[in-house]
Amino acid sequence: MPFESLCKTNPLVVVGIDPGTLVLGFGVVGRRSGRLVHVDHGAFRAQATDSVAQRLKVLAAGLRQMLAHHRPHVVALEEAFVSRNVQSALRIGEARGIVLCIAAEAGIPVVDFPTARVKAAVAGHGGATKQKVRTMVMRELNLAAEPTPLDASDALALALALLHDRRLDPRFSATAKPRNKLREIALIEKRAAKASVASAEPQRKRRRT
Repeated sequence: MPFESLCKTNPLVVVGIDPGTLVLGFGVVGRRSGRLVHVDHGAFRAQATDSVAQRLKVLAAGLRQMLAHHRPHVVALEEAFVSRNVQSALRIGEARGIVLCIAAEAGIPVVDFPTARVKAAVAGHGGATKQKVRTMVMRELNLAAEPTPLDASDALALALALLHDRRLDPRFSATAKPRNKLREIALIEKRAAKASVASAEPQRKRRRT
């Protein structure tokens, strides 16, 4: 993934895609001189009574048209996940397949994002509800109305998650050493332990007296 060239692209257009074989949500967000701008959002729908092949054909046609219209620099796609519902996971995988294929045809790079990471980037924690994600998307993009359907707001969240990625930050230096998260966590735990001991010490002294 050419993150170094993308982080220097101005304006930068990102399309987030929430895959599905009945509804495929998309959200287009641009970044110009560091400012995030809502460009477009929506969803392509297929008939539930159609065969899977026919549904994918309909969704693929809409996706091709949208990508040709907006000409994004990169696509943020929801990552495949293991689900208790095997049939649902299979359908998402089929939808991801057409997205990957069409993006490759158009020469557009694709970045996978797990759902929890998207929620954490937009709403602050990986267990946020879809409505909470939608609310935060509205706030960040200064939207007057709720983006509908939820598939579209999820897609906008995907685009925002990629735009918040440190690898796409123009201020990020490729030569800078990445922070060691495990070391940071260990330091935080160590400080918390010291604070706990310090707060317990006066109580011990009072008991002795």
